[in-house]
Amino acid sequence: MKLYPAILAILGSLAFASETTSDTQEVKFEKQSIDIAGHPESVAVDAKGNIYFTCIGETIAPTEKDGDGYIGIIPYGSTEAQKVQIIDALNAPKGLLIDKKGRLIITDVDDVCCLNPKSGMAEGSVVLASMRLKYLNDIAYVGNRLLVSATDTNQIFYVDLQTESFGELIPKEPIFSPNGIAWDPEKKLIYICEYATDKQGKPNGRLLSINPVTREVTELTKERGLYDGLVYHDGELYFSDWSKDKKPEAIRCLNLKMKKSRPVATGPIEGAADFIIHGDMLIVPGLKEKKIHIMPLRKK
Repeated sequence: MKLYPAILAILGSLAFASETTSDTQEVKFEKQSIDIAGHPESVAVDAKGNIYFTCIGETIAPTEKDGDGYIGIIPYGSTEAQKVQIIDALNAPKGLLIDKKGRLIITDVDDVCCLNPKSGMAEGSVVLASMRLKYLNDIAYVGNRLLVSATDTNQIFYVDLQTESFGELIPKEPIFSPNGIAWDPEKKLIYICEYATDKQGKPNGRLLSINPVTREVTELTKERGLYDGLVYHDGELYFSDWSKDKKPEAIRCLNLKMKKSRPVATGPIEGAADFIIHGDMLIVPGLKEKKIHIMPLRKK
């Protein structure tokens, strides 16, 4: 089965962006759902329209070094997912970016690595095992450095693959189970969402900003959820919420001025993980259901 022509046109015409450009056009098509061998976590699109994704494996074991994780690709014009052959075994790869050279930047348990999808070779790695963590998660670029969330230890790290070094960003207030992370280049702010619950087990994750200079933490809304993916796009903050599983509300957009969110998905998603916005489209891993969904953004 092939992608609808409208989807192909958008995927093929837009250059790569891990967050996206604002050049969009009105399109109408139904949601496409692509079956994945295992549980997909994060997605990215390259300049040729290929969709890359991380997969933590057949079992949902994001902290285990079990060797069953992999990087996959959905080639331009197809809905057949394939594995990218990487020489070094992967365990539970989660965060994913594509750099300007077309290389894949990935978090895998306690490692941040750079992989060349053409050669299958590793081209740099920073291991954070000394921090006694097992859940490096989302990634965002700030200049030449990476921001990486560590969900299990409530930490945020700067990682420099060129110098193979890392350091910790220590906010003035605690954050709990940080998951999605994004950078606002206009306001020079870091956005973070939490995958957290209260003492009764109810969703209690927050949407936050952190000033990297002053380290001040600001709560962006009083809304609460089990937040996962995070994208800053056209002055608004998009996020996925596992507390709204199997509903279109699983992905919403926060108006940063009004401090209220609205649903933007056009179909239900189970386990909406680290998604991207590509033109007028959402590309969303449904981690629990072993699918990647491609759907148009719901209009305001």
